[in-house]
Amino acid sequence: MHTVPELVALLGLSTENQVRNRIEAIRDLLAGSLRRGPNNQILLTPDGLALLRDLQALCETGHTLTEASNILRYKHERNEHMIVGESSPIARNRTKPEEQDEGGWRVLMEHLAAEVRDLAGRVAALEARSRREAGGGSWWERWR
Repeated sequence: MHTVPELVALLGLSTENQVRNRIEAIRDLLAGSLRRGPNNQILLTPDGLALLRDLQALCETGHTLTEASNILRYKHERNEHMIVGESSPIARNRTKPEEQDEGGWRVLMEHLAAEVRDLAGRVAALEARSRREAGGGSWWERWR
C-alpha cells in the first residue's frame, strides 16, 4: 500500500495536491484500490498505482487531466467488454458500448467535439482578422 507522499515520488510529481487531484479525477476507477489508514491517511494498492501511472503518462503526452481520465475510462470500459465474452450470460444482459448513454468514452467524444468547434471558431476569427489587416487601408482606419 502506498501513501500520498510516496506517490508524489513514484509518479514524479512535485506536490501532494497533484496526487490528490489525479486520484479525484479517476476515483471511480480506483474504487477498489483506495483504502483509509491510520489518521484517515489515503492508501493505494499497486493496481491503483498502475492506473495513476497510466494517467500520468497520458498527462505527460499533452492531455489535460480531464482528457486523460476520460481516455482511461474509455480503455477500462473496452477492457471490461472484452473480458466478458459475448457468449456469457453477463454479456447478453449488457448493452453494447454504442448503445450506452453513460461512460467516459461518450464524455470524451463530447469534449473533443466541443474543442474542435471552438478551434474552428478561432481559426475563422483569425482568418477574418488577417483579411481585414491585409486590406491595405491607412493605419488609423482600424481605430474607427
